[in-house]
Amino acid sequence: MQAIILMAGKGTRMAKYYEGPKQLLPVAGKPVMEYLLDSLPEEITELIFVVGGPHEQTIRDYFKSGESHGRPITFVKQEEQLGLAHAFFTAKGLIRGRWYGSVADDIYDPVAMRELVKQDLGLYTYRVPNPEQFGVLVADEQGYVVKAVEKPQEFVSNLIWGGAMVMDESFFNVKIEPSARGEYETPDVWMKLIHEQGKKIKIVESSYWFPVNDKPQLDAAEAKLKELFTLSGVEGGGGASKAQ
Repeated sequence: MQAIILMAGKGTRMAKYYEGPKQLLPVAGKPVMEYLLDSLPEEITELIFVVGGPHEQTIRDYFKSGESHGRPITFVKQEEQLGLAHAFFTAKGLIRGRWYGSVADDIYDPVAMRELVKQDLGLYTYRVPNPEQFGVLVADEQGYVVKAVEKPQEFVSNLIWGGAMVMDESFFNVKIEPSARGEYETPDVWMKLIHEQGKKIKIVESSYWFPVNDKPQLDAAEAKLKELFTLSGVEGGGGASKAQ
């Protein structure tokens, strides 16, 4: 199974506190993206990194060996950053069958990740008190998506997408228009898959999810991770070694 990992971006919200790609931001002892790479299920055997923006070369240099955790890496450049769906579309020509996709700067629950890759199509989800800041989901009684809305102004649900998913090649065949934000949104793709192609997309609820987009989120993630390490008997976040 292949994984598309989004590594592009400017990291402007963290610029006051950290110089460099947000994916390499230290969180409780190791770069944030190493948490993702550590938690990828064994079904994933190949990595596709979508890079671009001012920190592209730093990311390429970090992974100059061409592999991570025993998985070969292919780099794809996103020339313009026009939303998450657009970033995933960048890897279209490399994908075979079902694939995993996610951002690189969120910290995921490995148990939920293992459940996610078992789904034909699925979304990693979490319940939050501020859903208006995220892509919001509504599911039916069987746990399949019936509605997906990006940053709704009115309350729809407190269930949000955590930035990880399992899709298949049909994802790349959907035609969508840019949203009012000028970006190609993943919820628009999912809704077309459901309504136009009859696809069923399963939600997988996680026990935790830590986005690291700004300083308050960084502080919250470090506090929660230290709590988890204490409960599990592990000291610190470990020192995942730099890819050579």
